[in-house]
Amino acid sequence: MKKIIVVLLLCATPIFGQQNNTITVVGEASKKFEIEKYIVHFEFRELVADGYQNVESKKRAQIIEDYKNKLKKINIDFEKFERNRLLPLTTSAYARSSYYEYTTTSFEEVENLFGLPMQGVTITWVEILTKKNTNSDLVTLDKTAINDAKNRANTIANGINKKIGDIQKIETLTDKSPRVFNSSKPHEFQKHYVKVTFTLE
Repeated sequence: MKKIIVVLLLCATPIFGQQNNTITVVGEASKKFEIEKYIVHFEFRELVADGYQNVESKKRAQIIEDYKNKLKKINIDFEKFERNRLLPLTTSAYARSSYYEYTTTSFEEVENLFGLPMQGVTITWVEILTKKNTNSDLVTLDKTAINDAKNRANTIANGINKKIGDIQKIETLTDKSPRVFNSSKPHEFQKHYVKVTFTLE
């Protein structure tokens, strides 16, 4: 991502090369994000009785077993949960907590999980991953971005009494990897950038 930002900063204004015989601009295309899946992260933490709350001591194994039974009410199988054995190594709760992940494509399932509270079980966060761009998606985005670059280059060339000629080079600045969805900006569009070099006539 840092590489892309640097390139965009450098190409925010047109670049002229070879004694002003070429012009390089960045074209842009937009695409609506499509959510592929949700990864729900859980912490199962053993309960310790104290004198301030009505909490009974309970081991993690029992908490997990009780939660398995509660999941049956919303038709989710705990066997589909995956244990994250690395995360506890980075926390101070290694001896008291276990961490699991549940992956689903259903928003309704995520909502149902939040509606199933239980002492000793916490949903720590939810990752929302978008669908990665297919080769076909990238071709469509490239065409749109190249056309945008052409329009920009034409506008700039007209301003210096020149015309653009053939394309000399095209560089795609966006990959097709899946991305974490920014839930604070649900209407934000995915941006796709292409750097294009034209001859100047």
